[in-house]
Amino acid sequence: MTIPSGEKQQIIRAALSWLRGLTAIVIFWIGLRIMMALDSYFPPDFQHGFLAGRQSYFRASMYGAGFYLHIIGAPIALLSGLTQFSRGLRSWSPRLHRLLGRTYAISVLLAAAPGGLMIGFRTFAGPSAAVCFIVMSLLVSLSTVLAWRAALQRRFTSHRRWMTRSYLLIVSAILLRLIDPALRDAGVPDELSYQWSVWLSWVPSLVLFELLERRRGGMAAHQHLPAET
Repeated sequence: MTIPSGEKQQIIRAALSWLRGLTAIVIFWIGLRIMMALDSYFPPDFQHGFLAGRQSYFRASMYGAGFYLHIIGAPIALLSGLTQFSRGLRSWSPRLHRLLGRTYAISVLLAAAPGGLMIGFRTFAGPSAAVCFIVMSLLVSLSTVLAWRAALQRRFTSHRRWMTRSYLLIVSAILLRLIDPALRDAGVPDELSYQWSVWLSWVPSLVLFELLERRRGGMAAHQHLPAET
């Protein structure tokens, strides 16, 4: 039985809506889990977890300040940024959409990104991971600034694109927590697993987004071509 093209489009839209909703729930749940775990870092525990073995330079360098900036700013950016993709929120309350957008931008530019940059130099996984964190911090800052500027200039298509790029970099924190354990369970050594995971948490996502945007742009241009005679 052949499904009419109109019904196919409805099925695809319904599937995409379901997938977006499921993704939002997972991001929200993990974001809350991250925020609820913050109390373990006040005061810092140098015997267990992420800060184990970092006591020698935690307070003697910028690492401590960068660490707290990052762990406070990143969850706020993760949760506030999630709301920016809700069409319902934009329609219901544009003012709230803008307020949450500013919250996202400020948390990225003043906390998450500079904090990530400061702690990126001290990663245990070597130069590859350090370069990754530094590049991520610079890219997310640039994407966020360009998204904010495009919104102020009312170039909303450009705003959506830059905001998506920025958020894909922020949401890498969640993908990292999913990819790294999976690679370790597959037998990849801990340090190598982390090195792979930090790159896999955002590079494929951005590449896929750029390919989809190029395809979307090509289809839009094709639709506006004059008919052949």
